[in-house]
Amino acid sequence: MAEETPPPIVTRFFRACVMILGAIVALWLALELLARIWGWLLVVAAIVFILCLAVWAYRYWWGPR
Repeated sequence: MAEETPPPIVTRFFRACVMILGAIVALWLALELLARIWGWLLVVAAIVFILCLAVWAYRYWWGPR
């Protein structure tokens, strides 16, 4: 088996920079998407919270004892 040499430091540094740039772009795109739909997310979260509260109240007052 031939002994593999590690890649040069410049190659590792370049790959790390490209991965960091990719992470920044992905984060930027995710924040742009979130900025467009955050109002709808709040509405859906409020509806889910109200439904959970209604189910809890129903089970508390009219559930089996």
